Amino acid sequence: MKKSVKRGCALIVAVPILVYLFFLVKDLNVFKGLKDFPDFQDHAPATEQPADLAEMTQRLDRLFHSPQRLDTTRIAIEVRDIASGNLVFSRNAYRLAPPASCMKLLTAVTAMHLLGTDHQYTTEVITRGEQRGHTFHGIVLLQLDNDPMVESLEPLVDAIRRQGITHIEGDIELRLMRDDTLRAHSSAATWDIPYHRLPILLKGRGHIEQDLKYMLQRKGITLSRQPITDQNLPTRTIYLHQTPLTDVLAPMLIHSSNIKADGLFYHIGRKCQQLPFIELSEGDWLLSEAALIDHDYAWQNFVVNDGSGLSPDNRLTAHFLVQLLQYAWADEGMRHVLIDQALATPAHPIRHGSLLGRMSAPMFRNRIFVKTGTLTTIGLSSLAGYAKGADGRWYAFAIINEDSPVAESRIFQDQVCRELVR
Repeated sequence: MKKSVKRGCALIVAVPILVYLFFLVKDLNVFKGLKDFPDFQDHAPATEQPADLAEMTQRLDRLFHSPQRLDTTRIAIEVRDIASGNLVFSRNAYRLAPPASCMKLLTAVTAMHLLGTDHQYTTEVITRGEQRGHTFHGIVLLQLDNDPMVESLEPLVDAIRRQGITHIEGDIELRLMRDDTLRAHSSAATWDIPYHRLPILLKGRGHIEQDLKYMLQRKGITLSRQPITDQNLPTRTIYLHQTPLTDVLAPMLIHSSNIKADGLFYHIGRKCQQLPFIELSEGDWLLSEAALIDHDYAWQNFVVNDGSGLSPDNRLTAHFLVQLLQYAWADEGMRHVLIDQALATPAHPIRHGSLLGRMSAPMFRNRIFVKTGTLTTIGLSSLAGYAKGADGRWYAFAIINEDSPVAESRIFQDQVCRELVR
């Protein structure tokens, strides 16, 4: 067979495979190895675009080259048309940078992917034994998920008291998803996860046991610890509380709650692995176990130290954030959660969140849905999310401004959003 024929056959086989890998959104890995190659650096789209997209590209290019007091080499940006997948604009999009609180997008999408958008935190009080008068003989089990919305054990103890129980002969057993206290990553500022503001179930076993003891005394319930050997005692659930995952995602993304983000970061790993994490700081499981990437690719250049983005040592790319947003958009359930409930949107009386004071003009209402990010200690500002153009076209975009005045970076980001919605 002639060499030219062999080459032609090889191309027939290879091209579809390469195209498939290039656009397979669910893997979110397709560009990981390419950032080191000049041919894949941030150029404007090489393929011919529709006239309106080409005009958008030109407007963004003009804006990119005329920001005030900003070094354009320190701006990473990517904009992509969601429906077609066409790249609209890209500069420095493969450069690794701290994503700041846009890291919460990875935490949120991973949680919805692995746990499901309908996932619920569960808190239960289960009795195993028999009640005689006001005395319960057996074990009262408190099964506690690490629900960041639970502020006190009082409702659980109230449930025991409502059974008419004033004395327990046996034991009260605490089953906790986490025994340790939630803390910020060692590279982040300690005050970003203030201990005094932690929900009770994220404060660690010692504090929970103290709170339980106080609540029992306050409600007039005494305890005489006795060994319980009978395994066939009747079991009954006397209290059940469930918190939808969306109730955690909304304050985490809209108001950028670091506590809820890092609490969810732990929760994902614990629920999916069912093993305690001795070294959570590396965060490799968040990328590899999410099934959002191909395990054949090396992600050693990506750094995920936490779920909140507080660590200045975290490293992702603007391109990755856009791929993540595209992945979420392709899932109807995730898209509904992000657009209708969990992302901040300007000019909205409730959901403006961390966008307060930004993009307040009517043209932005119901057109911008984003996550903001700020690390003032290193002069970093980020913005990533969805924008709806005046023609109804949707865009996924990510902007990371490094080593720049935060105020000017936000002005630039808002100007980009103005171009996307006009």
